[in-house]
Formats: sequence, structure tokens, C-alpha cells
Amino acid sequence: MSMNFENYVKDSKTWLHQLCDFLGIEDEQKAGRIFRAVLHAIRDRIPAGEAIHFGAQLPIIWKGIYFDGFTIHEPVPIRHEEDWLEFIRSKDTVDAVDFPTLEHAHYAFMDVMRFLREKVSEGQYLQVEQALHTEIPVPA
Repeated sequence: MSMNFENYVKDSKTWLHQLCDFLGIEDEQKAGRIFRAVLHAIRDRIPAGEAIHFGAQLPIIWKGIYFDGFTIHEPVPIRHEEDWLEFIRSKDTVDAVDFPTLEHAHYAFMDVMRFLREKVSEGQYLQVEQALHTEIPVPA
């Protein structure tokens, strides 16, 4: 089996360009940091088995970013939207520069979820949605 790294890069860049459109920004670095922060928040909030199944649907480079630092875990208990948005902000690699307010985190989360809804299987998306919490709103 040959390793076609160019295709891995192409697939991941395609996702990044499409994500920029969903976020309404042109800065790919910022879009990547936002995506990483939201993915890590989701990964740590849902049960480990669900996190693994979800991560399997990502392009290989995003999969590596998603699983970076992953450990088998109990889901982080988050019950309220404000706590969830703070949790997302805590995952930012630039000291929450990408999420200066909870409102920024809210819109980023909603846009990333809309993006993921188009990219992963419907069943996997619904499992992630259900694993978050009823008080953590996701886009319809």
C-alpha cells in the first residue's frame, strides 16, 4: 500500500478552506486553531468510545490534530452553555485570542457544528449532539 501524503494534505486543506467559508474568515491559521479548539472540546466532553468513532471520520491530518493529547477518559461534566463556551475557550492554543468573548466562542462552535454536520455521517453527528447535553445548544 502506497502512502500518498499529497492526497492527505489536499483533503485536509479542502476541509480547511471550506471551514473558512463556514466561519466567514480568510485566515486559515485562525480557522485551524478554532477548529482544533472545538474538536478538542468535543473530544473531551463525549465518552471516549464516541470520541474515537467521531475522530475516525476526519481526514488523516485533522485526525492527528484531533487525537493529539487524547487519553481514554470519563467525559468532562459540563451542564451549562456558559461553562461549555469557557471550556472551548480553554482549548485555544493562543490564550483565547481567537475567542475574546463567550459570544465569539458561541458563534465559532455553532459554525463548526454546521460544518461537521455536512462532513461526518448523520448518525455520528447525532451521537455527538446527544452526548453534549440538552442545555448546550447545537444548530438545527
